[in-house]
Amino acid sequence: MFELLTEHQFWTAVVVYWIFSAAVSSMPDPAGNGSSGYLWLYRFLHTIAGNITTAFGSKIPGLKTFTWLLVALLAAATSACAARYTVHPGALNKTDSAAYDILLVAETAIDQARLDYKSGHLPAGAKPAFDALIKSYNIARDSWLAYRSAIATNAPAAVYFSQLNQNLTDLAVRIRELGKTK
Repeated sequence: MFELLTEHQFWTAVVVYWIFSAAVSSMPDPAGNGSSGYLWLYRFLHTIAGNITTAFGSKIPGLKTFTWLLVALLAAATSACAARYTVHPGALNKTDSAAYDILLVAETAIDQARLDYKSGHLPAGAKPAFDALIKSYNIARDSWLAYRSAIATNAPAAVYFSQLNQNLTDLAVRIRELGKTK
């Protein structure tokens, strides 16, 4: 349920606002001789729940058109659902799966650079960057395996996670460095 709400944040906010607005609208009107605290709360909640178009529609010319344009732009700029990430079969969690994806990208970059090197298409100055990428890949892969082992054995994975994160960041830097030498 929580994942559904986090993947649909915009619509969750709309529904929560609608429920809040309905709850505020159902509040009984304050009595003429009622408490000043309830009167303040009533006015405060109605102000918060108020619709911007209703509050300023007659005071700001063109606001209705602007509001519709703004809503259309926001709808176009944000998707109704959050980007979905499909966890690989056999992955222990999303982090494990994402790390595997990064290692696959690095492995592909290494394979392509190796082919370029053998065919003579890799510049001579790219060899140190290529070697650094291979070294960084091996370190990242080892830390990924250590992280997987910690998760699988229910060991505290925080240390392994931070090391994996650092090693994957270093690996991404090495991939960029190799790309710049080409």
